[in-house]
Amino acid sequence: MSRYLCPPPNTSLFVRNMADDTRAKDLWREFGRYGPIVDVYVPLDFYTHRPRGCAYVQFEDVHNAEDALHNLYRKWICGRQIEIQFAQGDRKTPNQMKAKEGRNVYCLFFTL
Repeated sequence: MSRYLCPPPNTSLFVRNMADDTRAKDLWREFGRYGPIVDVYVPLDFYTHRPRGCAYVQFEDVHNAEDALHNLYRKWICGRQIEIQFAQGDRKTPNQMKAKEGRNVYCLFFTL
C-alpha cells in the first residue's frame, strides 16, 4: 500500500545536497537496490560544467521510487547527507529545452 493519500505525480526523485564529486554511477549503485532505474541525470552548471549539487533518479515503478525515498532520505553518499523528494513534473527533452530557450532570447543591436 502506498504511503501517500494520492499517488505521486511521477516515478522521478529529486536528490539534493550532493557532493561535487558524486557521479551518476554512484547514484545508480545506491538507488538501484530498490528497483530498476530508467535514468539518472546530474545537471551541470552551464559555465563551469561542474555538477550543481542535485540529481534526478527515475524509476520504472512508483513503488520502487517510494521505497528508495523512504530508505535513502538523509543517507550519506560520497560524504554528504542527501535529501530526496518526488520531482515536480517530468524531465524535459533537449528539443523542449531548446524551444524554451528560443522564446526568452532577446537580441540587442548597437550601432556605432
